[in-house]
Amino acid sequence: MANSQKLPISTSIKSAGKSAGDFRFSGFGNTFRNKLPHLAGRLSSLTASLEMALWQYIKKHRVVLAHLGVWLGFLGMWALTSVSFKLSALGLLGMCVTFLPAAFAFYGSNFLLFRYLPGQQYRKLILAEVLFFVGCFVVLVFTIHVWRPLAFQDEVMWPTLRTFTAWAYWRDSLWLYVLLSALSLGYYYLRQTGKKTRELKLTLQQKLEAEKGKLEAEYAFLRAQINPHFLHNTLNFFYAKSLGHSDELSDGILTLCDIMRYSLESDEDQNGTVLLTKEVEHLRNVIKINQLRFSHRLQIDFQLRGELHGLRIIPLVLITMVENAFKHGELTNAAHPLRFTLEVDAQNQLFFTVANKKRSGPKETSHGIGLDNTRKRLAAAYPNRHLLEVQDQEDFYTIALQIQLPAVAQPSTNVHVSAVPAAFSN
Repeated sequence: MANSQKLPISTSIKSAGKSAGDFRFSGFGNTFRNKLPHLAGRLSSLTASLEMALWQYIKKHRVVLAHLGVWLGFLGMWALTSVSFKLSALGLLGMCVTFLPAAFAFYGSNFLLFRYLPGQQYRKLILAEVLFFVGCFVVLVFTIHVWRPLAFQDEVMWPTLRTFTAWAYWRDSLWLYVLLSALSLGYYYLRQTGKKTRELKLTLQQKLEAEKGKLEAEYAFLRAQINPHFLHNTLNFFYAKSLGHSDELSDGILTLCDIMRYSLESDEDQNGTVLLTKEVEHLRNVIKINQLRFSHRLQIDFQLRGELHGLRIIPLVLITMVENAFKHGELTNAAHPLRFTLEVDAQNQLFFTVANKKRSGPKETSHGIGLDNTRKRLAAAYPNRHLLEVQDQEDFYTIALQIQLPAVAQPSTNVHVSAVPAAFSN
């Protein structure tokens, strides 16, 4: 014990400081400091959400809030400049009752103007204004004799026949009606001007967006046209090289060229329609190319009835339904083949039906424009002149299309119906 050495005071302090540092009370402070940015971010997000909700509420009820603000400002100024006004519940009630005829005249006139002026119903407006003026007179009389005394707890003097025939009341009512109706008319035209300004702004914005969309669509169309044309020319080259090597290969390449040529250049007229015979030929080519793909193992029944000459249809509508059948249908079941039936009656009614058994395995992908787009195109081209029905059963899928087609004056002889077989099956 005598030999024990005492540590210097500075060394003891450093050791104590080191030990105190190991006991990390500072960790709580670090944790709090680390949470500060997170809390600040949440508070900022909450504030932004509240501001957005408040702005949406103001935007939705801006007209009501504007009217409320104007009335509060007007009544506040009147209360400050009025000698008889006393800030109490009775005083506030009396002030509101005092200006009740003015509010009735203003908003009643607004109702009539906004109801009849936009439709230019001037006779109804004049008759309604006459009745409304009588209503203003009645409200003014009852305010003076009944409601205002009740608000100020004075004696009520019920109106009599002499009251309703007094010139002073009619004069005051006429002055109130003319003044507030003039203010209402100004307010009406102010609202209508603002409405037309907003509509013009919206129209210009929609026009700019439409022009922008048109430019983007033209650019996308241009980009989409480059590769198909290149592929079309390449297929022609392959067709020339395949001659003499494989009749089936050259026939398949030629059919694919025809399909691509029709898709790119369908020879539409000014109404955006093509010959129905051309559309049917396109269907045959699509069926043919699919048969070549599957070595003629597809079970397809294509029935064609009626006269097609002289009829036109918007392009690539029927093929959408055919592609849908190839995508979802059972292709090799001889008991349930793909059935395509096209019939035209004497009244130029087109009936096109596609029926197929649903495939249980994987389905082919399709690059058609889709049934939804087809519905929109049919609605735009044949309003109230077409019917498209879909029957989606558990094992079978059927699409039935009916269109009233217009006939052209001179039937085309580019493609004969005789060139289209009545039944195309394998």
